[in-house]
Amino acid sequence: MKYLKDIGEHGFIRAIREKFPMASVGDDAAVLASLATPVVTTDSFFEGTHFHRWWTSPEKLAVRLLEAALSDIAAMGGEPISVLSSIMLPPDMEMSWLLDFYKGLTSRSDCPVVGGETIKGQIFGITLTAIGECGTQKPFLRSAVRPGDSIWVTGPLGRSLHSPELLEKSRGEELSIIEKEHTELFLSPSARFDVIPSLRKRGAKAAIDISDGLFSECRHLVRESGVQITVELEQVPLVSFAKKDPMGACSAGEDFELLFALPANAALPGDGFYRVGTASEGQEFILTNQGEQIMIRSQGYDHFS
Repeated sequence: MKYLKDIGEHGFIRAIREKFPMASVGDDAAVLASLATPVVTTDSFFEGTHFHRWWTSPEKLAVRLLEAALSDIAAMGGEPISVLSSIMLPPDMEMSWLLDFYKGLTSRSDCPVVGGETIKGQIFGITLTAIGECGTQKPFLRSAVRPGDSIWVTGPLGRSLHSPELLEKSRGEELSIIEKEHTELFLSPSARFDVIPSLRKRGAKAAIDISDGLFSECRHLVRESGVQITVELEQVPLVSFAKKDPMGACSAGEDFELLFALPANAALPGDGFYRVGTASEGQEFILTNQGEQIMIRSQGYDHFS
């Protein structure tokens, strides 16, 4: 079995360049074509904080991290262009595992890896800088919600509810079919580039990806747009495993669906989209259930709480 320490940094870089398509890698910086309206985001993922290697295969883990990073580009209404990868590696990592990981990281033909950095560390971690493009279109903004807008989500929420605990449980016992389906949803997010044309066609100007939980993202829109947003809990779509705990599902995060606003006179977006609330004058987030206002204790995911 070959380990990273056996071949060193240059041997590692040479191995992944030979095996996977990595455009522009080899110079001090990546050279990109001119972009009319570039959108750029950075996400960091560290083992023990954001994931465990034993959760799934290295290829699937890499795809999950890539799609999570690209979700911010989708939230801006952009299309993926490329990604930079800065990876921290313990010397005793197996090369076979790393090569499978890079197979997932380079799996999107529309978003090649164009460069990055490799450093030695005590734990495995990766920072992905994703680059996207809005072309002649304006980016979706958190500050663009207006009173009278309707508030929507692009799919069911709650996929991360209890998923880490279920994955831990799976190390010692067989999960039920529904538990396996739930963890598979958690491990296989997809950045919602597919819905961007439909949202633009209907006049959407504001969006945010649901990474820290629906409640947290609503508060972001309230703060940046200076509006009141009222969400009707009974209207929020949930994955089957989360239906018994809607409050937990709306707080858990890592759904990577989009929360977006449509103007009052917009055509309905159709199947696969769910209206969950409205925006009005004010600057507050309100949650109701069957018409009754309810208190929200959770603030959503917070790295430091």
